[in-house]
Amino acid sequence: MNYVGPDTKNDSMAFTGQAAKDRNLNESDSNIPSGESGKSGYWGSILLSVITFGLITGFFYYLYLHKDKYLEILHLSAIRVTLLFLLSLAFPLISGIINTILFRRLGAKISYRDGYHLTAASTLANQLPVSGGIISKGIYLKNRYAIPYTKLLSAMLALFFCFIGTNGLIGLAILFYWIFFTRIIVSPVLLSGFGAMAACLFVFWLPVHRIKFPERILIRINQAIEGWMLLSRSPRLLMKLLGLQGNLLILLAARYWLAFQMLSQDVSLSEALLFATASILTQLVSIAPGGLGVREAIVTAIALTLGFDAGVSVAAVGLDRLISTLVILLTGITSMVILGKQISDL
Repeated sequence: MNYVGPDTKNDSMAFTGQAAKDRNLNESDSNIPSGESGKSGYWGSILLSVITFGLITGFFYYLYLHKDKYLEILHLSAIRVTLLFLLSLAFPLISGIINTILFRRLGAKISYRDGYHLTAASTLANQLPVSGGIISKGIYLKNRYAIPYTKLLSAMLALFFCFIGTNGLIGLAILFYWIFFTRIIVSPVLLSGFGAMAACLFVFWLPVHRIKFPERILIRINQAIEGWMLLSRSPRLLMKLLGLQGNLLILLAARYWLAFQMLSQDVSLSEALLFATASILTQLVSIAPGGLGVREAIVTAIALTLGFDAGVSVAAVGLDRLISTLVILLTGITSMVILGKQISDL
């Protein structure tokens, strides 16, 4: 999702590796990554680049084969395109507020301005063949504010579960509204899927503090779960983050609604909101930069259950991605330059 939440799936293993690598380098200068690890990362990057190129090529080839159909239903206007651009532009602003609140609770005296730039830069990093959004956040916060990698990763994972749960609750609310008030037949698959997402919120009430560990191990564990417990101990902070996430969902739903309307699809606001709630799952199964192809597949699968055409749904999400990617490039490159200058001045 563009960003509707931290990028934990692809980045967490690499981020943990980065933390371990920095720790090892502090302990001994002789601990240099092996050549095999470098080769593995190189070929992994090549594979992801090939997948990305194949997905983009396939998408444009599909549009070419059906160009007459899509040109007939395409209704672009300067107002709609501008609105879609402005809605996309609001994403790094709200996401920046979310990240700034979280980083301040971790001990970083970061301004909202820098929080915005860090969010925009990390979102751009997630569009690269090797997703590196959370890694870039970790490097910046460690160098500038001495925030440990494990502390940040734990907090970002907690935030991710928070957002999945929120989206699941909103999705369930929409489905039950359809069932009881509009008499729409809802697929059990949708109910089960959004129910599983909502269940993620129960993670915050697990009694981690009651589990007994040896003192030496407990010190390490407490360091790792400090960020996690930060959210579970602070209902007020949690509700604030949930409210901001709700704003992001509404903005994403508006983007989807506009994109479908541009392709002459009479999608309702509740249907667009359902598409938006499921989009966060992109981060669980991303195999290409920015979740390319995965977000389209998730939204299209839900659209199919609601009776929309698969090809038109893919094209609508692709139209939204085209404009949002332009925003990511504009804000991300500018933010990287600004943050890079800050780090070089340290």
